[in-house]
Amino acid sequence: MSMNRTGTAVVVILLGLSMALPANAANSIWPARETPQSAMLTSYTGLTCPRMPPAAYTGHLQLDSKYDQSDASKTRLTRLSRETQRVRDQITGYHRGLLEIVRRFERAENTAEANLALACLHTWLDAWATEGALLSTDVSGTGRAVRKWSLAAISSGLLKVRALSNQRYQLSAAQQSWLAQLSAVVMTDYSPRQRLDYDWFNNHDYWAAWAISATGMLLDRDDDLLWADRTLRLALEQMQPGAGNYLYLPLEMARSNLAIDYTHYALVPLVLLAEAAEVNGRGLTETEWSRLGQLVNLAALGVLREDAVAELTANQREVSDHKMVWLLPFLHRQPQHVLALELYGEVGGNIGHYGQVGGDLRALYPDID
Repeated sequence: MSMNRTGTAVVVILLGLSMALPANAANSIWPARETPQSAMLTSYTGLTCPRMPPAAYTGHLQLDSKYDQSDASKTRLTRLSRETQRVRDQITGYHRGLLEIVRRFERAENTAEANLALACLHTWLDAWATEGALLSTDVSGTGRAVRKWSLAAISSGLLKVRALSNQRYQLSAAQQSWLAQLSAVVMTDYSPRQRLDYDWFNNHDYWAAWAISATGMLLDRDDDLLWADRTLRLALEQMQPGAGNYLYLPLEMARSNLAIDYTHYALVPLVLLAEAAEVNGRGLTETEWSRLGQLVNLAALGVLREDAVAELTANQREVSDHKMVWLLPFLHRQPQHVLALELYGEVGGNIGHYGQVGGDLRALYPDID
């Protein structure tokens, strides 16, 4: 395994400790099911993928933010350095390519297409797993963010493939080891932030928790789900009462004309974390579901009736459809939530796909119509 020149010994020690922790079984939020594609699978491991992945990225993660850090609301964009753009393009190109392979499996119409898609998935994963990609400790805050977003996308996509292949797709030992190592590094990155007195505990932490939770469900590591669940409970506690029947997340509300956009962005991992808690014996209390529902009230009102949210300090930018994908798992669990239903009635035909949580989730929530 090749690694970046810095921090190798530290990573090895941390990973060794992590791998030594007890790892109880974890239930996936997306159970295995028989599908037309799963019935097509025979043997895919001997097939050759015609499309090679980008070279494994093992270099530094000293990346710049796309937002001007002198802007208190973090809404003003700034030009990325060539080096940051190069690295980000290589990393996002990889996990976007993985998700395109997942889409090909979902849409396979015959045995050859289904098996070739999984052969390509295996090839692409092995290419980065065997090289220890994304494990550098030479990392900036934005580099940590890119790493956790990548892990969220990769593990979410694999969770979905495992469900839709009826568990016929299996990770190799090298792939499991790499994902466990990435998970350990993301926990190391975000554990110091996992407290309410940390000034910037925000959507980055929720997404880190979802990345860890998705990987924990994929690798049957309940200890990782416990770590992620702590972030969920802190986020629920962090929410503040608004002027109406809603709660808000202080740091997301502080994003000026992006406040509602970032509230939706935060809801994606929070709702998925709540679902993971439910299926793994840590269900939310009635009070906790109420608090999450009141954050949903804010998100919905911000799209449907922006003037009803007194705390907004600027006219809001339109929320992208993909950031409202949380409606599917939320309505699966809370089908009578009035404002969520109203919002879904407005946007339901346009939502379902978000690469950062594995692509198109509609097949996983057939009860939401």
